[in-house]
Amino acid sequence: MSKFWTLLTHVHSVAGPLIMLLYPLYASVMAIESPSKEDDEQWLAYWILYSFLTLTEIVLQPVLEWMVKLRRIDKVMMEG
Repeated sequence: MSKFWTLLTHVHSVAGPLIMLLYPLYASVMAIESPSKEDDEQWLAYWILYSFLTLTEIVLQPVLEWMVKLRRIDKVMMEG
């Protein structure tokens, strides 16, 4: 069971970027090549939102890690 779980974790690690990056990249190229500007705007909005969320995650990750460590220290101090 643990080998299966490890495999599933690795598949999940690869599938996320494939779904979040490769398909939108392909669809964006198809939208740019199409004559309609509406689909271009849709994919531009997707990339702006994706970039904003990625940047927010990068900026907040150290803060969130610090909060978890602070919570653990507080828990140890309350027990002792």
